[in-house]
Amino acid sequence: MTSVAIIYDKFLVQGGGERVCEMLVEAFPDARLYALNARPRRFWEEKLGRRIVSPPLGWLFGSRFLVSALYPLAALVMSMTRVRADVVIVYSSTCGKFARLDCQQSILYSNYPNRGLYQPEKIVRSRFVRAMLYPAMALMRPIERRRLRQFDRRFSISDTSRRALLDFSGLDSDILMPPFNEQGMAAPVAGRSSEEPYFVLVSRLEPEKDVGYVIDAFRPLPHRLKVIGTGSQLTQLRQASSDNVEFLGYVDDAALAQELAGARALIFPSEIEYSLVPLEALFHGTPVVSFAAPAMREILVDVDGGGADANALFYNERTADALAGAIARFDSIAWDPEIVKRGAARFGRAAFIDRVRALVYGAAANGN
Repeated sequence: MTSVAIIYDKFLVQGGGERVCEMLVEAFPDARLYALNARPRRFWEEKLGRRIVSPPLGWLFGSRFLVSALYPLAALVMSMTRVRADVVIVYSSTCGKFARLDCQQSILYSNYPNRGLYQPEKIVRSRFVRAMLYPAMALMRPIERRRLRQFDRRFSISDTSRRALLDFSGLDSDILMPPFNEQGMAAPVAGRSSEEPYFVLVSRLEPEKDVGYVIDAFRPLPHRLKVIGTGSQLTQLRQASSDNVEFLGYVDDAALAQELAGARALIFPSEIEYSLVPLEALFHGTPVVSFAAPAMREILVDVDGGGADANALFYNERTADALAGAIARFDSIAWDPEIVKRGAARFGRAAFIDRVRALVYGAAANGN
């Protein structure tokens, strides 16, 4: 029987990456799981149904900021972990790839390449701090590239991610788009909410998500906005918001499903490589008002040019005025919830699990 191990960078927040890792764990119920750190450990081990193996000093890295700021040390600590299995899947953008692998086949499943190395301005806003970190990060780049070359196969979560990996490391990869978890989103929902209509924003409230202009856009609008998520900018954004903006903080999957199903639209303001949240909105027949990031064009169908399959309205500048204009236009479009729902069908969990299992067991067969 083929033995499988899964490596993830770190379990420190509840985001899209952690949701994808859950589905990898579901695909391989006997796989051992490794990460630099898990915090709180009991929560993550109960959620994932297995022990998470971490290096002895992994507990030092209790936040995403520390992993980025002390990345050379995080990589060194991760390299203290030896992983033995027939096939190892490394789902990583940062330090997970530095674990020492003793396997027949190694598979890298790449998020966006490490922004702390290649785009530090998106992680660390302070120029002084970036200048202090620059020598260590410059030293890490060739080390990171060498580590990436050691994998037998490489996959990226989107074409946007693939292009970034190619640009930063010179290495190409295949595309394997992650699914969303239909079961987690299948809370009982009785049509649209009976409360006053609202839009919804679901995001970690961190600088790289760039959600401040959404709060600015809604200040003069007559519409309600619900904000789901927590982060370092929560207090700042709440103080800057108007009375029509409500912050719900963290909600569980059942409550998230209810809020997405009841919303007029999901607001998606960020420029990132992928997100499961728009797919979860589509699943409930809720269209998306999205910044026209290349990755979002990979998974959503624009009302301009999308014909009968449209499930999203794009805007081209991350500004309050551009978003407000898109919302005004949204009001003039007749959206069909059933058509919107169809947009989520190709991102199903079962098809993803079947494909990743075929990749792994095929890799094992080729390694024998």
